[in-house]
Amino acid sequence: GALASLGCVAMSVLVIGAGGAVGKRLINALATRGERIVAVDRAAELPEELRARVAHAELNADVRDLYTMQRIFKRHRFVHTVWNLAAPLSVETALNPSVAEQVTVNGMRNVLWAMYEARIPKIMFTDSIGSFGATAPRENCSARWLTDNPTQDPGSDYGRQKRGVRKLLQEFWRNGGDPRWAVLPGVLHSEAAWGHGTTEYALEALLAAAQNEPYVCPVAPDVRLPMVFVDDLTRGLLALQDAEERKLREPERGYAIPGLSFTANELFDEIRLHVPTFNTSVQLDANMSKFASLWPDTLSTKEAREDLGYEPRVGLRDMVFKVIMAHRERLGTRSH
Repeated sequence: GALASLGCVAMSVLVIGAGGAVGKRLINALATRGERIVAVDRAAELPEELRARVAHAELNADVRDLYTMQRIFKRHRFVHTVWNLAAPLSVETALNPSVAEQVTVNGMRNVLWAMYEARIPKIMFTDSIGSFGATAPRENCSARWLTDNPTQDPGSDYGRQKRGVRKLLQEFWRNGGDPRWAVLPGVLHSEAAWGHGTTEYALEALLAAAQNEPYVCPVAPDVRLPMVFVDDLTRGLLALQDAEERKLREPERGYAIPGLSFTANELFDEIRLHVPTFNTSVQLDANMSKFASLWPDTLSTKEAREDLGYEPRVGLRDMVFKVIMAHRERLGTRSH
């Protein structure tokens, strides 16, 4: 008994890309339920709020370097699950596709190789709605559609790179691994900063509103995009990590993690309940408006509900309230 429980305590979850918006929330949720966490990040230091939550941090760690990954996995033998969140966002990828390819695809190849050597089978990967091209369904889009249509053109380097990763995960599965991947919609949160993606327009709008500033919208205001509030996303990701293998009936163990869908106009109307004077105009960004029109409107809820027991809880009204309140609290402003 005592030895067995010691063995359990020593097993860790290793999170690569720990300092990003998803990494931070995931680590918080894992730590809250008592998991031991090894945080891996390319930055020189972890965000302050994470330092007390992790057992060990491997910093200045670049997934593009196989030797670094091998060293990390040799040092941390007792790992039951690896999360690889290291990947540039859609617009970042469009602006520098070769670096993105090195991080996203070669990075995953390095992680999987080091895991294979260390005999760690379970890898979790965050795919994206950016994997769906113009031929994908607009409504109730599922991860299964990607595995059923492997030759569809995602219409971007971003989508092609995610497909490259899914191919690597498929090989890892054939070699006895336990890969699982989640198709993420746009991630909504109340952090102060974020990367350069497409659905991030909603984060920009919410922050502008909280600061009583006008907002210039870079996507067509009537284009509907799938999003998820980060608390819902975290529950969905943990459900995928925790599910028994035999319960995962989707091909290649891919699951869309649905949340809510809205257009920019719907978001702005909701924001005006809190900030009646919120002023918006439209100036399309070439990359962002291209991606917005390529991607589906809504994600399927069926697979995550049936196999993972996950359903989103946070809708548009709730999300806008939470995010604006959190920004105001941080900015030290009250409504005017």
